[in-house]
Amino acid sequence: MKTLFLLITLCLALLYGKTISIVGTADLQGMLEPSIQKVDIDGDGKREKVEMGGISHLATLYKQLKKDNPNTVIVSAGDDLMNRYFHVYKGKAILGMMSAAGYEILALGNHEFDKGTDVLAEALEGTSFSTLCSDLDVSESKLQGKCEDYLIKDIDGVKVGFFSLITESLLDASSAKGIRFKGSNVEMAKEMVKVLRNKGVDVIVLVSHIGYKEDRALAKQVKGIDVIFGGHSHAYIKKIGHIGKIAIVNGGEQGSQVVKVDIPLDENNKVLSHDIRMTKIPVTSKYIADAGVEKKLLQFKSKLPKTLVLGQTKKEWVMDSKVTRRGESVVADMVNDLMRKKYKVDMVLNNAGAFRGKKIYPKGNISNTMLKEIDEFGNYAYLLTMKGKYILEILEHSAAQYKLGGFMQVSGLKYTVKLPNKIQKIENEKIIQKGERVAEAKVLQNGKWVDIEPEKEYTVLTNSFIALKGGDGYYWFTKYGTDAQNTYATFYSIMAEEVSEHKELTPGNNDGRIMVIH
Repeated sequence: MKTLFLLITLCLALLYGKTISIVGTADLQGMLEPSIQKVDIDGDGKREKVEMGGISHLATLYKQLKKDNPNTVIVSAGDDLMNRYFHVYKGKAILGMMSAAGYEILALGNHEFDKGTDVLAEALEGTSFSTLCSDLDVSESKLQGKCEDYLIKDIDGVKVGFFSLITESLLDASSAKGIRFKGSNVEMAKEMVKVLRNKGVDVIVLVSHIGYKEDRALAKQVKGIDVIFGGHSHAYIKKIGHIGKIAIVNGGEQGSQVVKVDIPLDENNKVLSHDIRMTKIPVTSKYIADAGVEKKLLQFKSKLPKTLVLGQTKKEWVMDSKVTRRGESVVADMVNDLMRKKYKVDMVLNNAGAFRGKKIYPKGNISNTMLKEIDEFGNYAYLLTMKGKYILEILEHSAAQYKLGGFMQVSGLKYTVKLPNKIQKIENEKIIQKGERVAEAKVLQNGKWVDIEPEKEYTVLTNSFIALKGGDGYYWFTKYGTDAQNTYATFYSIMAEEVSEHKELTPGNNDGRIMVIH
């Protein structure tokens, strides 16, 4: 693989004037250690279990890529602050390790704000990379002076300008105290392009955390960007998405692969847009852990709370977002069923984004650490009452959220989604286009599956992100839900209670409660 990278770099150097390489990740999610993931590592369509990622292995790969082409910049497209290292060290460990691994630019993602702007500002102290927050006004927060509107790097005589964008749902889904948007994503992108071009840059790179679909939509409205290195979608795209002269890539998730974008220029430093190339590099044990970075990681790891074994599972727990956000998840089934049984409600609806972990847990021990990773946010379970007609609209919204964190995992319900059909669209808490994706929706009543009655009141359980904030666009819960009551239970407490009592917690099989027709 190393020989291949070197040959590509040499060939590009012979064909063109210079080549700038943008290399990095998105949605690292605090995964500083390697984890078992199910991936198509050979590109043959078969997904295999492989140990991937790890900040020490990333560091080795980055050093190699820098050696192969010194005109390389290492970037992150955000959502790096998550998981147990975040909860224990409040961002200091993750950002410190990213600095040690060689990251040069960080674009803020929505999860960077999960513990508030004060914690984020403190975590950024002492980091060696540049932090971008181009579309945010941080003047009334402690982030003032900690992040920049843009960055211009002179790379071997080529002026490369970088700016960032963050999802406009930031203020709905995080604790971004003292933060406001300067303008829309499109408005700010146009402004940043104008500013950077006026400063004479040769190349403009947007490090984005708005999602691949949104990156493409933005590229249709904004000219002058050369490369969009995106995040927020947790996706590795198969090939570059070209919109006009703009090349769009996505940094994937959890550092399991590194995305490398080669930008060739002619002898006048003009970007040869149609010759931009992307390479995905799986981060496996073949990249031996960097000794210095590994030593630093072990210092943090040694002070983490001790792992306690609570019980056993006879089957692996697959917490892959390609499962939880695209159909029925047996782990989500298990958790939702436990909640429905405990609180005796008609139905449970929890967004797929509430089920974390993002890896495969092998059969065997169930630990407190494992359960806390799955219940990353620790949201409380809320009880409320809602009419059936709103439940039906909620399920249509779920169908429109296919592949996203807003896709609903359920208990006491079953529904069928037809993906080719028209999606429901909402604007300002109103349906502006009725959806036709939900082909069938039924509720379990007295042991029988029956149609949902529009005017009937049903008891519902969901998490506080949905119940109190209307997260992921689920405004129905805050607008039409009544008799809201906090149970103070969490996914973690429900699972821990069950496994502690029975010394075992094993997911069942798919029972068809969510069917997706392509």
